[in-house]
This record gives sequence, C-alpha cells and structure tokens, in this order.
Amino acid sequence: MRPVDKGEAPKVKFRMYQDAEPYLEKQIGAYCSFCEFNIQHVPEVEHRESKSTGGDELNWNNLLLSCKYCNTRKGTHVKQGDKENYLWPDEDDTFAAFSYKEILPAINKNYLRDAGCVNFIKAKNLFKLIKLDNQPTKPNDKDRRFFARNEARNYAIESINGWKKIAATTDKESYLATIISLAKSSGFFSTWMEIFKEEEEVKTVLIQSLPGTRVSCFENEQSVVT
Repeated sequence: MRPVDKGEAPKVKFRMYQDAEPYLEKQIGAYCSFCEFNIQHVPEVEHRESKSTGGDELNWNNLLLSCKYCNTRKGTHVKQGDKENYLWPDEDDTFAAFSYKEILPAINKNYLRDAGCVNFIKAKNLFKLIKLDNQPTKPNDKDRRFFARNEARNYAIESINGWKKIAATTDKESYLATIISLAKSSGFFSTWMEIFKEEEEVKTVLIQSLPGTRVSCFENEQSVVT
C-alpha cells in the first residue's frame, strides 16, 4: 500500500467534501489510497473517520481518495475516535506493512513482528476492513480490484523480462520511460515495486514518478523488505 504525503491543507474553504477531490488528486494522483487502483472515473473522497458517525466532513486530515470498492467495504465502520485502530497511508509506513509477493496481497508478518504488536493489529484491521485480498468467486461480486491488480502484475512481469534484456543497451532510457508510463496507467504501485524489487534504478524512478509518494518510507532499505 503506497504511503502518501498529502501536503498542507489547501488555502481554500471547502463547501462540500467533494470539493477536495481535485486538490487530493493533484497531491497524490488519481489512485485509491488503499488498494492502489487507478481510478478511471471520478475518484471518491473518503473519510478516514466516517462523516455519518461523527468524523469531520471537511477536515483535510480526515480525507483521502478511494475507489468505490474500498470505500464501499470501509463504509461507516471507522467511527469518530476509532482512527487509531488502523494504519493509514498518509501517516504510516503502509508499504512495509503489506506484502505483494503473490497475486493476493497479504500482511507482512516479518516486518510487523519487528514493528510491534500494536502495528500488527492496526495493519490487520485495515486489511480486513477493505478486504484487500478479496477474490471474486460469485457472479454478483463486482469487485474489480483483483482482476485489475492481476493485469498490472502481468504487465510488470512482461516489463521486467524486457528490462533485463535491454538494461545494458542504448535503448535503456526509452524503455524505462515506457515502464513508468505503463505502471502509472495500470496502477498498483506496490505490485510493480515487488516485481522490480531487485532493480534499484526502476524502483527509484517509480517512487519519484507517482505524485505524493512518501519518499521517506523508502530511504531505509529495511523499509522496503516485503
């Protein structure tokens, strides 16, 4: 889960929480803050603490962008005062907390074991809240996150195979630009980072290319162990 930096609150007064959408998109890109889905249509402004249960409706610190799948699953479960029971991508090192080695994301138990019991529980709560590992098995399950993530994974695998053949040639820079363009359009930053985990040059450009990625979470090599 990509850790993000939203920056300071815009110097405008929101009349409705939806007014925050273009500012959030500019700061962190049109990606779901939780599953990393590239949101093709209008991103949903999501409240970390549900507005219908007391969460601040217009406070910048309570707002993130979400796909409809994560936002629907999260619903109103996080009530006012419950925020501290979860990890959040704009506060915590959520990249290290979850693993993308397999097709389905998982909790990174190795990292969280060192991070302490509290962080493990918070990571588990968030993981369960948005059902990050949901794999649709019934016709009425319209959750597209699994299929979109798997598609991005396949793109990443094809890209790294090509990269290994071309990285030592003069076409390297143009191919790297193609990789980044494909990663940005397909979404699922953490999946791309996992597939390219041994390729420091590509990872560095990925981190720098997506708006609002919290670079500090990647400065310590231990933080990117998945």
